[in-house]
Amino acid sequence: MALCACGRPAARLEQARDLALSGHHQTALIEARALLLTLREDRSAEADTVRRGALKLSGDLCALHLDDPRCAATEYRELVNRYPTAPEAFEARERLGDLDMRIGDVRGALAAWRDQVATAPDRPGADVAQLKIARALLDKGDFHDARAAAAELRSRWPQSPLAAAAALLSASSYHLSGRHADAIAEYNAVERKYHGTQKGAEALFEKGNCLAEMGDDEAAVKAYTDSLPRHDSPDAVQFALDRAERRLERGRAVNPRDMGAVWDRGLASRRAATPR
Repeated sequence: MALCACGRPAARLEQARDLALSGHHQTALIEARALLLTLREDRSAEADTVRRGALKLSGDLCALHLDDPRCAATEYRELVNRYPTAPEAFEARERLGDLDMRIGDVRGALAAWRDQVATAPDRPGADVAQLKIARALLDKGDFHDARAAAAELRSRWPQSPLAAAAALLSASSYHLSGRHADAIAEYNAVERKYHGTQKGAEALFEKGNCLAEMGDDEAAVKAYTDSLPRHDSPDAVQFALDRAERRLERGRAVNPRDMGAVWDRGLASRRAATPR
């Protein structure tokens, strides 16, 4: 009877799980895949239950213990395709997009995240997937589509803690595409809505960067200064602020008779270095 039990698919799956728990990850993966092979032609309800578990176990082993994102993506995608509404498939969807990005498959990642959002928009993590869609599109240079994805997040999940990040991403899409006036308007809108928060400070900092690129260092200095108290990277803000202030200082006219002012500009040192 013990030998018969060992041969049953459910018992073999438990054995594979026990191997995984005891740290024998590669052996557990081999056992899970062997089990999937034996179930290939079996279409019974019991076989489907075991098959779902074996696919999930295989994906988890590859993703979490064997550092093989391609293997994990293959196992999870098979699980999602065969059992789209199973509980295991929802968990697999939450990992698929990130795994695809690790192997450089941006198109696959976008499809996985979109599937996650469409299948379970009310499940925790759907807004996270939507923000990942917007960021991936921004990285690709698809600025219009990135703004649309960010707007969808803010519309469908207005109470999401990621709504501010989506608004900031939308503003940065104008900045990255060279539409500085539109970017500044959007940064201002983000700062007004999230005034006094870290995201508001980020908007001010990016607005300062935009103004500096336009050559308006005086306005940039003000934006940097306003962002400094709440920004999560004050060193970066201070560095940008110092550079803008130095550019302003170099641009001011000085009296050539005032040698102290000239010296501050570095002109006197250059004059002293010139051979007579």
